[in-house]
Amino acid sequence: MENHVINCISKKRRMDYAVTKDIPNRKGEGSSKVGQSTFETQSCVDNVVYKLYFKGLVSGETATDKKAIVKVGFGVAICDEADNLFYGMNKSLYEAVINREEADILALITGLYESIHRGVKNVVICCDDRQIYQTIIGREKPQQKNVHLLEEVQRLRGRLASTGTVLVATRDDNFALRLAIDALVKATQEKPLTCSICSDKTDAEHMLLNDKCLHRHCFSCVKQQVKVKLRSGIVPPCLEDGCKSELTLESCSMVLTPKLIEMWKRKMEEDLIPDAEKIYCPYRSCSMLMSKTELSREAEQSNVRACIKCSELFCIDCKVPWHSDLSCADYKRIHSERLVNDMMLKVLANDQMWRQCSECKHMIELTEGCNHITCRCGYEFCYRCGHKWTKYHHYSCQLMDNREDEEDYNLHVDAEVNNDDDDDEDYVFDEDYEEDDDDDDDDDGTTYSLEDFRREIS
Repeated sequence: MENHVINCISKKRRMDYAVTKDIPNRKGEGSSKVGQSTFETQSCVDNVVYKLYFKGLVSGETATDKKAIVKVGFGVAICDEADNLFYGMNKSLYEAVINREEADILALITGLYESIHRGVKNVVICCDDRQIYQTIIGREKPQQKNVHLLEEVQRLRGRLASTGTVLVATRDDNFALRLAIDALVKATQEKPLTCSICSDKTDAEHMLLNDKCLHRHCFSCVKQQVKVKLRSGIVPPCLEDGCKSELTLESCSMVLTPKLIEMWKRKMEEDLIPDAEKIYCPYRSCSMLMSKTELSREAEQSNVRACIKCSELFCIDCKVPWHSDLSCADYKRIHSERLVNDMMLKVLANDQMWRQCSECKHMIELTEGCNHITCRCGYEFCYRCGHKWTKYHHYSCQLMDNREDEEDYNLHVDAEVNNDDDDDEDYVFDEDYEEDDDDDDDDDGTTYSLEDFRREIS
């Protein structure tokens, strides 16, 4: 019983020190360095009901003496009835033995203490975590180690004229969340951070924080990710393995070149265009993606449009350069050589194993990488067979690489040879071995040209 009381007193003293910093830690209880910043924008008004937003974040777990040592960031924002910020503060704890729920409750305690200290009489506690909300209002039983913290919450609420608790939605512009993130960043600046992509160690100020998931990666990796994904026509996702969050232009703009920023803005504009409205400039030097309804009309003709990038005129009906004195049918008949050129292009594409996107009809050449192609229009397909890409398409594609098939065959033969009990000779499979057709008298000499291969699969 005595040990239990001592432990409760010990926890209470650590909590009081974290909130008020006027009670030092007992010797032997462990230590936690504290950093804090505050700002106040206006004076308190007695008859105003203030909103108290709070957030606690933890990061950087390390094991020491069988305890999880983490870096903690608190954020507290006190706003008036119109959500104008009255007071804000954040606090960083280093080498703290704490979990996320404790961090949230400690942030609430800090917010209540600051409200009382600044003369606030009426407070509405705004909680964006359902579990914490249910615990505060007494509908859910708290963890045993958090009982004393919730008792402190009730004690501080009793010192206010009126209090209430509401569940609110998490917002990206939440003052408390932003302050907590800043505090957490300060906590992580003590030691170099390791980028999970390139494994380089760098300071927190040279790591980019994704506001949506709080994952951090070095500037170089983020810049490369954005460049590769935008060129593939994809909104850059978070670099963290398994994370489904997306990067935002606002958070990444500080590490991007003006050209990449412009590409990203253009991608955002293109994503707003419905597929049925998309049209590309027919001039090869431009190929700008546009919306049919947003194109300005020129002169009195109903089918002439001007490209919004190069300003060249084209026919929106047949999607060719503008033919002012000709109908679409006459233009196609007179420019029949264009059809010949198109046929020659298709022959060349077949010879070079190029693929045409079935959605926007653009020709694509694969120079390196896998067969999963993402066209500039966003359509994903298999470079081998041209069919729409699915998650397990690699296993269902009929046009498997001959070299891969041969390797599978050699592995199969090697397994049979090694399992032959009648053969005393040991065989070792050589991956670099290539069979010489000239030395194989039993080979039937059958060869397949590219045209024969296409004929068989068609």
